[in-house]
Amino acid sequence: MESKTYQTIETYKEVVDSLYAISGIILYCFAKHNCNTKNIIIRNFIARSSISLKSILTLWDMNDFQSAWIIYRSMIDRMFHLHDIGEKDKFTEFDDWSFFEKYKSHNKLKSDNKFKHNVVGEIYELSIEQKNRIKKLEKEKPQWGRPKAENVAKEMGMMFLYNYGYDPASTHVHPMSDDGLQDFHTITKLESYPESQSDISVVHNSIISSSMILQDALNYSSFQWRHILFDYIDEVRDLLKDGNKSYQLSFLKLMNLIKNESLCKANES
Repeated sequence: MESKTYQTIETYKEVVDSLYAISGIILYCFAKHNCNTKNIIIRNFIARSSISLKSILTLWDMNDFQSAWIIYRSMIDRMFHLHDIGEKDKFTEFDDWSFFEKYKSHNKLKSDNKFKHNVVGEIYELSIEQKNRIKKLEKEKPQWGRPKAENVAKEMGMMFLYNYGYDPASTHVHPMSDDGLQDFHTITKLESYPESQSDISVVHNSIISSSMILQDALNYSSFQWRHILFDYIDEVRDLLKDGNKSYQLSFLKLMNLIKNESLCKANES
């Protein structure tokens, strides 16, 4: 996800605040409807992406660029997951797999005599419905598996997302010999850390990923959304390309629209 043109951090902060607000409005739209498993998963993808994007700016202000890259890597991974699950309509299978994997993890802890005393709290308690679900899944193990990022990027026809986004960001997730170099300079202030254009790119790229998650989420949901939302997302990307701030006008239109009208309606079955 390379770009020769970057905006100022102030400009990026403005658009992130805007995306956060729009995401919140969209989440309230989901909350007004009786969501099935698919739409709950989609809703939660939006929420996680929104918080992650805000977190990256917080880390930026702390000069913790490596942690920002780690969160970005998780964002683009979620983007690939959502696209693959949405294209194949595997939301139920993903939910079964996720539920079963968490159960196995908790059960391992419960079965260990050295650590089972730590198994306290509602998170470890199972309802009758959940116990019945586990019995069913133990008989018919979930067949879903995590998609490989490289394969999803190929299917999307966007290998640059993997080559220049996911793959380089992975070097910050897995230990490298120069890990902590920038942190050393930040903590000790013995000498200044040389600024790099690659640092600002983590914010730039994270906004791209967040916008793609938001767009896919709207498309895969069971609702019909106002076209101006998609215009807004396109205009956010225009800002990243050339600094065009037309997204701000669409943002204001959306703010006025929600005073009297809803941004979505359920698809007719």
